[in-house]
Formats: sequence, C-alpha cells, structure tokens
Amino acid sequence: MFNLNERVIVLTGAGGGIGRATAIALAKQGATLVLTDIDAAAAAETTALADAAHAAGGKAVCIRHDVTSSTDWDDVFATVQSRWSRLDALINNAGIMITVPFLDLTLEQLRRQLEINVVGVFLGAQKAARLMIESVRTQGNKPSIVNLSSVYGQIAGPTHTGYGASKGAVSSLTKGMAVELAPLGIRVNSIHPGPVKTSMLAGAIHELASRGRMASGDKGFAQVAKGHPMGRSAEPEDIAAVIAFLCTDASAFMTGAELRVDGGYTLL
Repeated sequence: MFNLNERVIVLTGAGGGIGRATAIALAKQGATLVLTDIDAAAAAETTALADAAHAAGGKAVCIRHDVTSSTDWDDVFATVQSRWSRLDALINNAGIMITVPFLDLTLEQLRRQLEINVVGVFLGAQKAARLMIESVRTQGNKPSIVNLSSVYGQIAGPTHTGYGASKGAVSSLTKGMAVELAPLGIRVNSIHPGPVKTSMLAGAIHELASRGRMASGDKGFAQVAKGHPMGRSAEPEDIAAVIAFLCTDASAFMTGAELRVDGGYTLL
C-alpha cells in the first residue's frame, strides 16, 4: 500500500524546507519525481539529494517553474506527458508567507500571496487533472492531488491575515475540486501544518522580533515550540511523511480531507 515504485509525481516548491524533505521521502519510497522551483539551483540540489536517496538510483528531474505562470505549468506537464505519459500525483507545495499586521498589509502583498498560494494551486490542479483523467482511462491508476494549506487557513493568527486568507482559499478550493474530480477517479486533499522549522518560520520570527512582538533567533524558535502540547515545532520531515501517505494507495478512500499536522498547536 505504501509503495510508490513507478509512480510519477510532480512536486512544486522543491528547493528547500517541506519540499526538499518531501522529495527525499518520496524518493525513498521509489517514486519518479519532477521537482520544480522558481529557484533552479535549489531545485537542482534537491534533485541530487533525491537521486542519492532513491533505492534504484536517480529517478528525479528538476525544472525551473513559476507557479503563477500558466505557460510554465504547460511546460511541466508537457515534460511529464512526453517522458512517462502518466501522472500519479501533484503536490502543490510552493507558497509564500508575508508576516505583517493587517493595518500595515498592502494590496500588493495580499495579491502576491493570493497569486502564488491560490492561483498557483488552481493552475496546477486543473492542468494536472486533465492529464490524470487520461492516466486513469488508459492505465487505471489512482491519482492524487495534495495541496499545502496551513493551520492559519483554519484559525486566525496575528500578522497572518493575508496569508491566512490565501490558505483558507486553498482549503475551500481543495474541497470543491475533491467533489468534482472524485467521479473521475482523482483524489484531492489538503494538509495544514502548524509552525515548521524552515526558512519561512525563521523569516516570520525575524519580522515579529523587529516589531517587538517576540524574541529573536533561537529564543524565538523556543517560544514558538512552547505553543505546542508536544513541546516542539514540526520538522519538515514530519509534514513530508503525511504528504507521502496521501500519494500512496493507503489513502485511496480519502478525498476532501483537511489533515492538521501541528503537534496539537491549534488545540490550545
């Protein structure tokens, strides 16, 4: 059930953080990976790590990719179609978070988050679904779309109003897609991490510290960790494991689910 051998998976935002950890996790389970990121050099580094982790040795390719560009998405799926003629999973991981209080949030900052976090998911899922429908018809596979949302798409967070709006949209978009695509054999689920120890969290801590709202550096990370009943923030690998699960047949009867992976963060 947990075997991803011969599965073709597209992963966006693969250059670091959750994306990099997910690429390595999927490679260990045997997946063939198309790793994309707007930072081509970072995507290439992840590709090398995924290849090293793959039991069969080297089954990843990388593509520079702006998720807000419809043309870039076409190029990604043209590569998939020409090389494998199938698509088993799309992981919409690419995203940004701009940490700023609501009264200071600019229209440009809001639009930027909506473009990357929502429009990017919409474009990728719609184009992936068309290829997946053909894969189901010709090869009988059970494709999966995994959208990265956030706990801030479910609860409010100070200085995260714009980010939360974008992630709430991802959650709603996921459920709508799940209903419409289920009869076509495609599953769509969303994952809602809490704070994860990545450069994104580091940037948020730095911004909040500059505004006098929390401690800086390691003390800031420790402050965030204390907000979890489990006593720590998530590592990227904690989220990657759940993403990998949603790509396998072990989750074959799951669609429209919102999986909170937050160490109990939203329980307090």
